[in-house]
Amino acid sequence: MDYLTTDDTIAAIASARGNAARGVIRISGPNVAQILTACFSPDDNGLDLGSLTTPTRLAGVLNLHADEPSTAQLPGTMLFWPTERSYTRQSSAEFHTFGSPALLSLALTRISHEGARMALPGEFTLRAFLSGRMDLTQAEAVLAVIDSDSRQKLDTALEQLSGGLAGPLAETRRQLISVLAELEAGLDFVEEDIEFISNDQIIIQLQLALKQIRTVTGQINSRGTSDSTLKVSLAGLANAGKSSLMNALVGEQTSIVTSIPGTTTDRVSAQVKIAGIDIELSDTAGIEELQSTEPSREECASEIMAAALLLQEQSMANADLVLLCIAPEEPAAQEKQLLDQKMAWLTANKLAVLVVTTKSDLPESIGHWTAPLRNLDHVSTHRPIPVCSNTGAGLDRLKFEITNFATERSTGESSVVGSTLLRTRESLNRAEAAVADALHASQNQIGDEIIAAEIRQALDELGQIVGTVYTDDILDLVFGRFCIGK
Repeated sequence: MDYLTTDDTIAAIASARGNAARGVIRISGPNVAQILTACFSPDDNGLDLGSLTTPTRLAGVLNLHADEPSTAQLPGTMLFWPTERSYTRQSSAEFHTFGSPALLSLALTRISHEGARMALPGEFTLRAFLSGRMDLTQAEAVLAVIDSDSRQKLDTALEQLSGGLAGPLAETRRQLISVLAELEAGLDFVEEDIEFISNDQIIIQLQLALKQIRTVTGQINSRGTSDSTLKVSLAGLANAGKSSLMNALVGEQTSIVTSIPGTTTDRVSAQVKIAGIDIELSDTAGIEELQSTEPSREECASEIMAAALLLQEQSMANADLVLLCIAPEEPAAQEKQLLDQKMAWLTANKLAVLVVTTKSDLPESIGHWTAPLRNLDHVSTHRPIPVCSNTGAGLDRLKFEITNFATERSTGESSVVGSTLLRTRESLNRAEAAVADALHASQNQIGDEIIAAEIRQALDELGQIVGTVYTDDILDLVFGRFCIGK
């Protein structure tokens, strides 16, 4: 992960994209006061921003031009947190002004000119996590609050954000750490025959911990997935990498893969199980315009194309989720027009869409799709997912998004956000098993070394849930789903 650095200052537009009455630019890092001093003029001209020690609300103007500050001034309100009493526990600020995208872009450019780096997706919340402001389950709840499209999902996210899941797990970890400390102290002084904790006390503490873990497990399992198979349709232009992606998801050769556009002319389907969820994948002919100089062949090709388009449209209409595959190569004008039409069709039919940028190992840019993709914002839950079927890069993230979609659409109620459920279910099961084994060892007096080893395993699994134990892959999975500015 490229954004574990927290000793520089970051900035981003934090409000929703598009025109609005108000817009927000967020800044966080050690040099916020210096940056504001250089580009923001408060109405109180005698105020020294560097001397502030409490959160302060300031009216004033942001000077858009460094050389001529009086020629272009953007009025607004600056909310300034000079100490760790901020979201990230760093010096932070938010500039609230008019919601014009052009004005916000100019303001961000000015702030960047004074030394702020453009923030990466999820970087503000990542800094809040790394500073101890929240744990991983609460960070996931932040994203769930942003993405909530119902009162039930919002209530679930807010409960988890307030510590509904982290609180019980933190208490369980404290219990287990206390028992482990007593056990290891006894092992250190085993020759002295000093008992720091009795076996009966160990049993009681392990029973309490096991009960709490099983309670949390019950909350998670109450939100099951639908009994029906999730239907996922792959769509996109010919040679957009659909067949390769299909094979990569299935794990075997199900579709013919060649460099010749239009190789797949019929519907290919396969059953696969991901994270315990049954999924039916379907790959259809690409959206392309077949051309020929011979009228008879052109007419035939047109009929084939119409049938292929109808087949793909039917496949998408019957799907629960569409994976719209977009390759980095610049398409021909006709191809781009056809895909634009398909995007409009997806939008009109309000189908759930995940945009997948295939062939991510190629150097070409997908900037030519930026504008059309904006039309899918209301049906696509997250930004495009880069995937390379040949190397497997991005496949885990894509599988996570697919299974998260399946979990979110399930009818079961739970006090746990769907993405947290998927990420933590296996760790929680392993923690439960480890505590149960430790309890069994204690009840049968197998040995303190065995009990301590099982408790350490349980603590490691619980640590992965709340984030006291983490890897770059875990952080990328959690924070890579955020948008910029959050």
